[in-house]
Amino acid sequence: MNEATAFFLVGPTASGKSAVAHLLAAKRGCSIVSADSMNVYRGMDIGTAKPPLSERNQLVYHGIDVVEPTEAFHVAAWMKSIQSAWSEATSPVVCGGTGLYVKCLTEGLDSSATEDTAQRSIWETHSLEMLQAEAEQHVPTGYAALTADDRQNPRRLIRLLERGGNGVQWQEGQRVKLVGLHVEREHLHQRIQDRVEQMYAHGLLDEAASLHTMSLSTTAQQAIGYAEAFACIAGHCTEAEAMERTVIRTRQLAKRQMTWFRNQMDVEWIEVEANASVECVADAVEVAWARIGAGEVKR
Repeated sequence: MNEATAFFLVGPTASGKSAVAHLLAAKRGCSIVSADSMNVYRGMDIGTAKPPLSERNQLVYHGIDVVEPTEAFHVAAWMKSIQSAWSEATSPVVCGGTGLYVKCLTEGLDSSATEDTAQRSIWETHSLEMLQAEAEQHVPTGYAALTADDRQNPRRLIRLLERGGNGVQWQEGQRVKLVGLHVEREHLHQRIQDRVEQMYAHGLLDEAASLHTMSLSTTAQQAIGYAEAFACIAGHCTEAEAMERTVIRTRQLAKRQMTWFRNQMDVEWIEVEANASVECVADAVEVAWARIGAGEVKR
């Protein structure tokens, strides 16, 4: 390929995009790039809803199992980890719900952006809690997109406030057209409920117990599903309470993801009906991809 391109499929958690992406990638004979900030951690499989190992053995997946959960991770490291996807003959499918990852891939970063040193000196006197409160109040979309590690990093929070939006300065240019899956609110909430129940039925507490003795990164410690499982293991809540808290946090995540994609990216949404099969949704995605084509990737 003369230029790096990809077919994008985005949407909120539990919208069914991973199954659709796998089906279409298998049909096209291409790899999949996971744009999910939690899939990068090894050993965190059930709670992050990674594609099952049987599927990962069928196709090449990039961006999954990149680091240990004890390591801090950021978008630049993710970008580096997926570069081999564009050495392949066929454009990969980029699938995920981490908007910051997708935006970095489609729009790139402007390294020439300037800083307000006077304002920075003021923010540097603020406590971490003050910076978090200011960021959440003044740039809620950008704050929601930060990882748990970044929210504990004063420099990252100051950078977010400086830029007044995403914590990064995007390059000027036309936005890449993406395809996204939209699920009606009540149906999505039921999907989330079902997913959490399946996670516990498939051994999330055992997986969390194996991680609990490790010196986990802040992101891993606070990950949705795992934080609640850790609390349950420690006796701070019942299993039912842990499940309920996980459902609530996952719903909140889905809402933030939709807000990000609607405000930050150019997405053509496909409505996913309650009883729609994976094959039916995949057909609709394929039609949309055929119409809008592959999007250029900024590496």
